Amino acid sequence: MIRLAKNLVSSALAIITSASLLAGCGGGSHANALPPAAAAPTAAPYTGPLANATFKITIPAPVTTSSTTRKAAYISAATKSVRINMTTSTRIPAPGAQFNVVTAVTNGTGNAPGAPCTGSGPWTCTVSMQVPPGSDTFTFTTYDNSTGTGNILSQQQQTLAVVVAIANSFNVTFDANANVMTVNASSGFCAGTFTVANAGNVGTVGTTPVTFNTSYTDLANKAIVAPGLPVLTVNGHTDTNGGAGYTDGTTHLNVKVTQSTQSFTLTQTAGTGNAAVAVTATPANSTGSSDGLAFSKTLNFTFQSGPAPPASFLAAIEQTGAASGKVDLFTISTGTNDTFSAYTTPTLANQSNDVDFPQDLLFDPNGDLLIANGGAGNPDFGNFACIPAGAITTGANAATVLTNNMNDPKYLALGTDSSVGLGNVPASSAVHLQEFVLNGTYTAAATTRDITQTDYPSLGVTGVVALPTTAQNPAGSYAVAITNGSTTSHVVIKHPDGTTVQLDDANVVNPRLGFDPASGQIVVASSNGIHSYLTFFTATTGAKVKQFVIEDTGCYSNGTTPYAGCPPNTASGSSNMKGDVVAASSSGFVAVGGITQSGLPEVQIYDNTVNRNQVGGPIPYDGTTTAGGATFVYGDTTIVHALRWITATKLMVSLEANGAGKQGIYIYDVSQALASPCTCFDANGTQFPNSPKQSGFHALTNIPLSVAYKP
Repeated sequence: MIRLAKNLVSSALAIITSASLLAGCGGGSHANALPPAAAAPTAAPYTGPLANATFKITIPAPVTTSSTTRKAAYISAATKSVRINMTTSTRIPAPGAQFNVVTAVTNGTGNAPGAPCTGSGPWTCTVSMQVPPGSDTFTFTTYDNSTGTGNILSQQQQTLAVVVAIANSFNVTFDANANVMTVNASSGFCAGTFTVANAGNVGTVGTTPVTFNTSYTDLANKAIVAPGLPVLTVNGHTDTNGGAGYTDGTTHLNVKVTQSTQSFTLTQTAGTGNAAVAVTATPANSTGSSDGLAFSKTLNFTFQSGPAPPASFLAAIEQTGAASGKVDLFTISTGTNDTFSAYTTPTLANQSNDVDFPQDLLFDPNGDLLIANGGAGNPDFGNFACIPAGAITTGANAATVLTNNMNDPKYLALGTDSSVGLGNVPASSAVHLQEFVLNGTYTAAATTRDITQTDYPSLGVTGVVALPTTAQNPAGSYAVAITNGSTTSHVVIKHPDGTTVQLDDANVVNPRLGFDPASGQIVVASSNGIHSYLTFFTATTGAKVKQFVIEDTGCYSNGTTPYAGCPPNTASGSSNMKGDVVAASSSGFVAVGGITQSGLPEVQIYDNTVNRNQVGGPIPYDGTTTAGGATFVYGDTTIVHALRWITATKLMVSLEANGAGKQGIYIYDVSQALASPCTCFDANGTQFPNSPKQSGFHALTNIPLSVAYKP
């Protein structure tokens, strides 16, 4: 409901002649200039018989429910005056200004209008004038100025039969003079409800219909409601065609328009394709005669539809430069052997600056792709982007993009309340954890949900995971690893109400994070060289459940039963392996990867038992072709950039490697029998033992970073 502070709180004016001339009115706005005053009469002023007319402008009391329940007579809350001009009469060829009147509504007290209005709601504003009997044509106009000048807010023209000595009764409905037209959509993908941009794109999936709602404001920025709303036209159509709508045979776009709600629905009947949409709002001319308004508001956009991402769909990041990258799209055939096939659209469409350096990504339940897009430095600090499901598969350039408090975001998690948490890398970031909430549209969350430089000075984020909803952790809680890399490290659980729980331990140094949903435990891998620990905390109480030094070749190489005296069977040990990245599967298997004493990485997998036993030997990205040799199987420059469990038992590894044909994405299956990873040797010259079986591989030219998998 629209209110006029210290003026018209009501939205309605009814104009009546004598006691029964009723007139509804519609608020509006447009930059129409005041019509020129009527030309001076060419003849002597009219001196014939007159009929007494009393125009009563009724302002109903404001209502407290939605605008759809208001009285039918609506006028802009910004109205300060009403001008009534008699423009023609059967008795006077050129009435001139003799039969014009302006009624000003002055400021009253509180929420009540002032003189000449009386009452306590509804209020009655009375204006008396005499007009010639006969067929008289009037122009009724409302203004945002008290002198009958300024911006026209609403208007109507009507010819009235005025008769002497009777109660003349007429109905006059004002048409709104729209200034701004806004179209909102609710696609259900990525942004929920959002404002449609001119020349923009709106996406959907398949034949899923999308409803658009149109609203208007006047020049005083007051909302306009019925009656007197403009006529809504979409691609030339103004109605629903009996409910069936209108389908274009070329673009397969079905259009349904509902004037009463100022809404329209679009459906791509073919399930895929692009269609141009033109939306126009013009004056209603509701009484059958011209209302004298001449605005035309337009909006043009493209409606895009594509199939939902298929099952076993993979989005993988390739870093193509120092601060640039792209997202490749694949389907995966899983089984004993896993194979990659480039999707029909092999690469996510160029999103310009929206997705120019993706660093982390995941799919939401709708199939939308959420991306933490890194920054190259001032003025590009990166962003959070969401690509609607249908736009992913068609390659459409349609993204919801937010830049609030972004500073090279590298870590991304999706909360149980449909929020998104992003971790900024630099320790100088003003905000370390920035959250966005899907509440109609993704918007920056309340600052109480952030972790800022004030909270933890000079610490950067090295991981973010979403926590399941529990009594201790309300929906939308996250665990965040935050550190200066050496002397100060914390794992912080952040709740939506701003409260935090801090998990500290002497062996948690430069931490990386995972979450094991099977046990409800936060998994923390330390990355600090010798004695890098793997630590398990309960997400509910923060209690430490288990901790041991991460396994590597230095522990097992000299024994015939290599794991007997090594962690996790012992609480300590000699290990040079860092925990640079960690991930847990839905069934509780934990994988940790990082560089070893060789300076190159390994990946060790632990099982889902309480003891956290190793699942075979490590995956040896640091292995040499001969004992004590200098030729590395995967090359002498290898980095494990990401670990991602794509099923309960299949681990995907993104490996940077300069060995011929070795760089790319690997899949290992812990449900199959252990297998020899290669004829290769550790730093001590010992053959690597059997490790989880490699079930798939796809080579990449560029450096692989994170991946997202949609089952």
